[in-house]
Order: sequence, then C-alpha cells, then structure tokens
Amino acid sequence: MTDYMNIFRNIHIWLCVITVSVFIAAPVSAIYDFEGIPLNTAAQGEVRGEVLTFGTYGLAAPPLECTFTLPSKPVWARVYTGVWGGTERYTGWEELSVNNGVPVRRDLFGKDDRHPETYVSGYGVYWIAHDCTDQFRGGKNTVTLTTSRGQPESRIDGRAYAIFIVAVVEDAKSPLTRYWITEGNENLHGEGWSGTNPTRHDTCEVIFEKTGAKEGTAADLTVVLLASTKGQPDYILFNGEDLGVPVTDLSLYPEGARDIGNECVGDATGGAGVEARYVDVETFDIGHLLKETNRVVFERGRDLDGDGEISTTGSKPEGEDYIHPCSAILTVQRPGASPAPDFSVDKPVVIGAYAGEEATIQATVRNYGVQPDGKIRAIFSVDGSVVKTVEVEPARSGIQQVETGVTLAEGRHTVMVRVDVGDDADPTDNEASMQLTVGTIPDLSVAIGAPVRGGLEAGAQAAPTQQAPAPLFALLAGLVLTAFLMMRPPGQKITIALIAGAGIIVVSLLVIPPVTAAGYLDYTIPVTIKNGGGSDVGAFDLTIYLDGEKAAVKHVDGIGAKATVTIDVPLYTTAGKHRLRVIADEGGTIKDSNRANNAVEGEYVFP
Repeated sequence: MTDYMNIFRNIHIWLCVITVSVFIAAPVSAIYDFEGIPLNTAAQGEVRGEVLTFGTYGLAAPPLECTFTLPSKPVWARVYTGVWGGTERYTGWEELSVNNGVPVRRDLFGKDDRHPETYVSGYGVYWIAHDCTDQFRGGKNTVTLTTSRGQPESRIDGRAYAIFIVAVVEDAKSPLTRYWITEGNENLHGEGWSGTNPTRHDTCEVIFEKTGAKEGTAADLTVVLLASTKGQPDYILFNGEDLGVPVTDLSLYPEGARDIGNECVGDATGGAGVEARYVDVETFDIGHLLKETNRVVFERGRDLDGDGEISTTGSKPEGEDYIHPCSAILTVQRPGASPAPDFSVDKPVVIGAYAGEEATIQATVRNYGVQPDGKIRAIFSVDGSVVKTVEVEPARSGIQQVETGVTLAEGRHTVMVRVDVGDDADPTDNEASMQLTVGTIPDLSVAIGAPVRGGLEAGAQAAPTQQAPAPLFALLAGLVLTAFLMMRPPGQKITIALIAGAGIIVVSLLVIPPVTAAGYLDYTIPVTIKNGGGSDVGAFDLTIYLDGEKAAVKHVDGIGAKATVTIDVPLYTTAGKHRLRVIADEGGTIKDSNRANNAVEGEYVFP
C-alpha cells in the first residue's frame, strides 16, 4: 500500500517527465537555453531625473497596446514584449509599432533563435528587447504589438504576456539617481518540467555593485515575472531578506509563505493590485537593506516540510512548477552627490593568443556615473608597454566593449586595459589585467569518470528497483495519453490531465502488463578536461548527452596551457546503464590542434 501511495503522490512528476521527453528538442543556438538566460545589465549609469516604467499586463491575444506619458524625451529607453510560443519548436514573428511609425518585425525562431536581444527559454517563453530611445518623445507615446498568431505560415501560439516600458528621463529638479536595468529570461522549474534529464532550476540571482549606499538612502527594486501562477508560493530576497508580505490565506498556503508571482501586479507589498494573467510586476522599497554590493535572489519555492522536494500540488503547495524572472531594475537616489562619470573595467579576455598569430584583446567598460562630455580613451598594454590607444564615444547604455588586435611572442604575458576620462569619481577601478601563456595551439581532450549517486556513500550498494503494480502503470499510461491531447498554456496546472487520465484506468487495467519503474535520482558525472597545447585556452562550453539527448551544458571559463581541470556535471536520471557522450567546445569556437579527442562516448553504470 505504501508503494501505491508514493507513486500517487508523485504522479504529476511522472507525467511531466514522460510528456516532455516526447516534445522537447535539443537547443542548438547561442541564445535559446531551456534552463534560461541569466539576467545581465543592459543599461546603467546616473541621471538627474528618474527611471520610469509603464506596461500593459496579462496574457491576451494580440494586438496589444500600451499608452503612456513621458515628461521629456528619454536619454535611454527600451520596450520589452513577452510572447508565448506554444513550444520551443514553433516559429513565428512579432511586430512592434511606436507612435504609429512603420512596424518593425522580429522573427521568432524558438530553439534556433540567435537574435542577441530575443531571450527565449523553457517551452517557448519569449522576452524580447527593443531599443526605442529615438522613437519616444516627451508627452503621449503609444506602443502597439501584434504577432503571427493565427497566420497560415505560423504555428506559434502568439499570445502576449505584456508590453513593458523602461525609460530613463532627465529632470533638473530631481536628485541624482543611480540605476541598473537588467534583462534576460531565467526558467526556474522543478524536475517535471524538463527533458530526458529532468533537471531542477530552483534559484537565480543578480548582483548590483557600487550603489554609493548611505544611511537613509532611498532605493527601489522593480521586478518582472512571467508564467507566474496564483496559489504557488515563490520568493525574492534582497541581501538575504525576504521581500513582500506573507500571505494571509493559510487555507491555501503554508504558514509564512510568500507568493510574489500570483498573477496580480502591484500587490506584493500589501496593496490591492491589479489582476494580470501569468504576469507580475512589483516594486519594493529596499533603501533600508541597501549595501555597496547587493544580491537579489529569485526562488521558485522552498522545501518547508524538509522532505527534499518543493511540492507544487496538494492543498498547500510549496512552490511554482515554473516561473520566469525576466527583469530586475534597481534605482538609488543620491541627493547631494555631485554629478560625475564613474568608469570601471572588467577583467579583459584575450582571444586567439598563439605564438606568432594576431590575437584580440577585449574588455567590457562600465559607467556607474553620468554620461561624460566627449570621447573616452581605452589604453591596451602588454607587459607594461602600451600597444594601442583607442578613442570611443561613450555608450548611452553605460556599457560597452573595447578591443584591439595584438601579436604576442611565445611566453608568459600580462595584459592590461585602462580607461581614461576626465573628472572620474573613482579612478581606482579604471584598469584591469590578466595573465596568459602564449605558445602552441591548444589541444583539448576529455575523459568521463564513474557516475556518483547523490547521498550514496562510497562502496554502498544502491537499493534494487521494484516492480510497479499493473494498476499504477495503467494510470501512468493513461496520463501520458491525455498529455498528447492538451497544449499546456503558460501557467496551467495538470489537473485536467489527471482527471482525464483517471477515466482511462478501467480499460488500461486489463491490457497493460507490469513494468520496472525506477525512480529518478541525483547523480554527478566527473568530467576531466586537459589542455595539452602550449597556449591558454579561453572560455568554451562542455556539452553532455545522455542516451542520445542533450542533457546539460556547462560553461568553462578557460584552461591554462598543459593544465587539467575536473568539472562535476549534475544529471538527474534513473539507476542502471546509460550512454554518455561529452564534447568540449562542440561549437568549434576554440582553435584546436586535434579536435578528434574533444569528445568521448561510452556506456556507464549509474548506481
């Protein structure tokens, strides 16, 4: 009887795992990622004025319109659109028109999307960025969105989650405001909402640095969540403190839970809010929590009962099945501060640094202060000697990349990038350096170690798998069949599938034999990567296939010449024999003297 209860309790996970294994296709582009695209800063800086946001929210069939008023022409502005694709395999398009201008069409390619400002993750959840600084004006503005929904050439679902406007505007009477505007599309999800390697993605984070925090500073954090669901708790923390207010209906939620993503815009701090299907936009006063460096964490839920799972069903769910954080905006008012630029340089990277060949030095330059007058100078040095000085216009976004070519001799070198700008508020971080070894062409090779089961001590034997009784397998089979009959709209629960599946049980009991039902378990695969060449190798991806399906991609920051690193790759699968294939730099972004040893494949026993 215990086996029956356990399988019924987890039946939603079984359904999702099998359903997804049918529909999911392996991502092949540089942009699409099922697990999500991290939130990175699209714009930052300082303005005597404010950062304004406007929007039209709630999943609806297009066209969608957003009308708003700006006090003056913005110095930087973005329009973000959220579009539901149906699945990551479907393609279509969206069209955006600003102030009755000529519509601009963006093709949406799902898993094959490569547009740098089209963020698509999960089963086709799109967050799309548009630079509209030059299209907006002081006074009334209107943005109109339509999609290929219903068009004969398009299979995309095409409903729109939202139009979200961000505009940085000047106001001579306002205090200085320092700001960070991030964009991306994280896919926080449980085991049941991924493919043949049913991973978990429970949390993600954003870091904001150099806020100029002082006691009593006024600061706000605005967030955008897509595919949120009322009744499933989720959380946002700022420097370790929960934001928002606890829920009051303890008949639906666990005690102390919060539900930031509850399909109601503007209610997370206790207000009434406005209902918005599968969308949440919330603003929090975080001045009392502000530090010089700040960490924002999104959580899809919490394991409140300590059973090792974040339950998403039952009378009091512990978390969301899935939710997509797409934007986090931090604004900090700095009254009394003097306006000045404040540049910093990220650690540089060197691409293609091999003896006798031209390499490229790149560095990201960030401005935390006001826009400077005139150009800025970027100085590139090798071993203390300047090799190039370039002058560039400062980007309106406050973030830009500078680069130059250089030919390096064999040996060890120190590469430095410095930015010079007059009246910099903090010149201590205006330069950054790195060391590298230059020699023969790199040679990556990989090896796979024995899979390690989570929680299983060395030498211990795994428990034998058990036979699932015929009635339970019949239930599972019935639920799988119903999965083919439904197209999951964003945020929909599996209640419909469970009800429909129950109706199939009577027939299934008579015809379905028992099968082995091994549970999914956590494993770690140690992968060793060696660089046998004489030059350091830059960043690349390590791709892992499980039983022929792409299961994981791990980013490797780089490997030194003649160096070896071991990376633990998490997989979530069944005990028994599986085929693994691991490839270093599958995309061929790194020059390699022998690509034949970049991949290894074989069968491995998972204990």
